[in-house]
Amino acid sequence: MRECENFFAIAPKRSDIRSAWVGLRPLVNHNPAETGRETKSISREHTVIVRPEGLVTVTGGKWTTYRSMAEDVLDRCGNAGLIALGGPCVSAKTQLGGATGGGQRYTLAEQAGPHSYGSEANVVEALPGADRVIAPGLTEAMARFAVRYEFARNVEDVLARRSRLLFLDAKAAMESADAIAEIIESETEAPSRKAEFKALAKKYLHPSH
Repeated sequence: MRECENFFAIAPKRSDIRSAWVGLRPLVNHNPAETGRETKSISREHTVIVRPEGLVTVTGGKWTTYRSMAEDVLDRCGNAGLIALGGPCVSAKTQLGGATGGGQRYTLAEQAGPHSYGSEANVVEALPGADRVIAPGLTEAMARFAVRYEFARNVEDVLARRSRLLFLDAKAAMESADAIAEIIESETEAPSRKAEFKALAKKYLHPSH
């Protein structure tokens, strides 16, 4: 908050905090002699270890390079004779889901919506509830898309792992849990785990709330 005061015209208050969390980054230090040094000097690169007995371990890395990590794992497994590779990897030239077509640019202030889905936007807009807003940046149709096409199976999947609402506004996420649970129950036979999510969301709330 003290850092924000250097940039905002109005200094933020503790009551302005909508969610709070911490993250752990898995860093690999290959030099035992340098144990304890500052983490900023440790490489963020991933490491793939293939043991003689066939155990494959992936350490380090980051989400933004997950496809590179997967390619390295398959290459190492192929070289070790653990799997048969059908040909050269094509991941580098394979577009992510929704990446085809479009090209329109949006500003950072643009509210999340169907345009966030790229070429899959028409699929989202065709689902039931495209006009029903459950929370800022989240419609019923977007929640249904998460369940039907992104393998979301419970409330936490939708509000934390697909829309990220839990990390942006924990109170809004808690208030949306009932609606999301109803959508999940109408789309699948999987338990929504609503109560578990609400208990989890409380941990993200700042004491001022």
